[in-house]
Amino acid sequence: MKRYLLAVLFFDFCALLYGISTLSISYNEAQIYFYDHSLIAMIARFGTTLFGQNDFGLRLPFVLLHSLSCVLLYILALKYTKTSFDAFISVVLFILLPGSVASALLINESSIVIFFTLLILVLFEYKKIFLFYVLLVLVLFVDGNFAILYLSFFFYAIYKKDKLLIICSLILFAIAMSVYGFDASGKPKGYFLDTLGIFAACFSPLIFLYFFYVVYRVLLQDNKPLLWFISASTFVFCLIFSIRQRLFLEDFLPFCVVCTPLLVRYLMSSYRSRMPQLRLKHKIFIECSLVFLLFFYLGIIFNQSFYYLLKDPKKHFAYDYHIAKELALNLKQHNLTHITTQDKELALRLKFYGISKGKLELHSSKKTSKIYVSLGKHKVYYSIK
Repeated sequence: MKRYLLAVLFFDFCALLYGISTLSISYNEAQIYFYDHSLIAMIARFGTTLFGQNDFGLRLPFVLLHSLSCVLLYILALKYTKTSFDAFISVVLFILLPGSVASALLINESSIVIFFTLLILVLFEYKKIFLFYVLLVLVLFVDGNFAILYLSFFFYAIYKKDKLLIICSLILFAIAMSVYGFDASGKPKGYFLDTLGIFAACFSPLIFLYFFYVVYRVLLQDNKPLLWFISASTFVFCLIFSIRQRLFLEDFLPFCVVCTPLLVRYLMSSYRSRMPQLRLKHKIFIECSLVFLLFFYLGIIFNQSFYYLLKDPKKHFAYDYHIAKELALNLKQHNLTHITTQDKELALRLKFYGISKGKLELHSSKKTSKIYVSLGKHKVYYSIK
């Protein structure tokens, strides 16, 4: 089974490398790269130091983190599932989840949060208690998003009556909230349906429905595993607070996508408990889910293909991650490496590709020009004045 796992990881790695080749640095990523002092910024800058200041140098470290997370997930899944095949399926499901693919390709905290969360869970499930507590404390300095993880461990510790874990998780949660805080500003407004929509997009619709079903089903059982506390606490927390305000769900979704071993455990248990002639519904669900997941996975990797279907290229879901690299290359082909533009966001993105501030002005144009960017069947023209 390990050979199949390595083959899938290699395929996923190659697919993500192609995905990187289709992306440009976004404005938010450029801000992180040039101005931020967080761990993700340091990792991104370290990557460009090793591999050059390009998209591969920028994103490759996070793809490698994603691959390591897959290995950790397999190790964790061996504790939750009955067979190594089920553990393998857990990894495949994790790889195909849209939220997981996005965390591997984009520069944000998700890939780091997923990696450290899985490492903490592996240490806990394999009874490496000393290392578990050391890492549980250390991640407090990594990112404030781990506050929800501390809260989940607090609920789990109460359930298991683990006094040491109760005290430790409660103290760490209090410190995380006092240091990083929680933004509850703004006018109260409901984003409940928006939150459900984002969860559905992160999991794919059918997998999200099954995720909701498993969360509810385990709630009614006596034996509740740690993964359930993490997924359920995060999900319920998001639903409750989305009634009042918009949440940055990228801060919370990493704690839900790691639950794939739990989903596979209950799916395969239900599947195997039935006679072969009574498994039709399960087979239909699995096949339909796989079709959805593959569509989303390939849609993200080959995202530029959607430009051929859209009348307005700006409606593309990844539009903010395109144009800059191709425009910089076109400018360099015309020996233009110093320009200025009124679009400050574009200027910062071009800076990453070696286009610095100059006297010549770059303007978007509706007229045909030698300086353009091709987006499928569309061409975005620019003029120099």
